[in-house]
Amino acid sequence: MNVHLVARGLASLVVTAGLGLAGAVAVDADGTPSPSPTSVPTRGTHRVITLGALQARCDAAVHKRLGTLAADDTFVKQSAALTGADQATLEGQISADQSGLTALEQAINGDTTLVQAHADCELIVTGYSVYLLQDPKIHEVIAADGIEKVDATFNTLAPELQTLINNSSVSAAVKAQAQTDLNDLISKVAASHTSISGVTSSVIALTPAGYPGNKVDLTSARSNIKTARSDLSGARGDANKIIKLLGA
Repeated sequence: MNVHLVARGLASLVVTAGLGLAGAVAVDADGTPSPSPTSVPTRGTHRVITLGALQARCDAAVHKRLGTLAADDTFVKQSAALTGADQATLEGQISADQSGLTALEQAINGDTTLVQAHADCELIVTGYSVYLLQDPKIHEVIAADGIEKVDATFNTLAPELQTLINNSSVSAAVKAQAQTDLNDLISKVAASHTSISGVTSSVIALTPAGYPGNKVDLTSARSNIKTARSDLSGARGDANKIIKLLGA
């Protein structure tokens, strides 16, 4: 086993690790993403507004959300992190939301009273929860799937590092340090796998009907993703140290 070959494998791992960072903006947020600047009028709106003005504001709110969903759809289609099954599931969910919001916009524009328009406009938020649920959920699934792929890559690299240590001609002290680093790497990858296990399944099927009760699932998933990524960062550091020790 050549140390330079393993080093190249590590370089490949660094690239692969980027999969685990997919959706980082949403996942790293301290809370849920901020709603669209275009607000949706609700029954609690006190100032007088005409039916036409209300419909125009609701149209803008729908289009903001459709824009976000279009960006999410592109992200999902282009993601190298997602499994095929999760990609198909998310694409189906995004398509359903796009169709539903488009139909809702048509209904709002056909409303003839402020009362009905208000009720329909509220559905833009309560029926779809694009910013509070759907968008963060998509990013969490992408990040979780990416981390699982990085875990698998580390599990492939670890035996190669072990062989490299076993066959190395470095001093016993250096070899012992390299073994300690490898043991730590293996431990961190195992911890990452434990943290990320079940994250995708816990959020991918969440629906607006369950919000805000299912917000805890998003929060828990985000926390587990951060923990797993921290462990992988440490494992990557261990791998680098091993290469330096044995290549010296």
